[in-house]
Order: sequence, then structure tokens, then C-alpha cells
Amino acid sequence: MNSKKIHIDPQEFAYHFVDSISKGDVSKANMQTKAKEQLFAYLTAYVLIEQFNTSEASEFLDDASKKVEDLSMKEFLRLVSQRSDFSPLKK
Repeated sequence: MNSKKIHIDPQEFAYHFVDSISKGDVSKANMQTKAKEQLFAYLTAYVLIEQFNTSEASEFLDDASKKVEDLSMKEFLRLVSQRSDFSPLKK
């Protein structure tokens, strides 16, 4: 994994957090817990995509003549889910 520091703009994160809780029912007592959950989800997604970006895109393709950017989203997700590193079923 890349050793660079992750920087999250506090203002942008707070804005998106406030926007997300305005769509749901979050009590004041539960607000800090929800913010931590969203921060954890953000960091999890960030680290996962960093891992994905550092892997070889060609590993996902059976046919060397295909390009990743030419795949449909459905094809791409199927190929990604076949990789044990990125499978949603991996525990």
C-alpha cells in the first residue's frame, strides 16, 4: 500500500455528513457515532480503491485484446468480484 498520508478536507467531510444526516433521523446523542461510522466507511473505501489502483488492471481480463475502459460496468464488476482481494463475500 502507498505510504502517503490521507488528507480529508474537514469542511468538505462535515458538509457531506450534515447533508447525509438531513436525509435521516439522527439524534444528537447518536451524531458522533454516525460521524465515526461515515468516516470509517470513507477510509475503508479509500484504502480499498488505493489497493485496487495499485494492482494490475490487466489481471481482470481474460482476453488481452480487451481494455478495462471498454468494459460495461456489469462486466467490470463481475471481473472485480471474481478476484478474492475485492470480492464482497471475502471475510
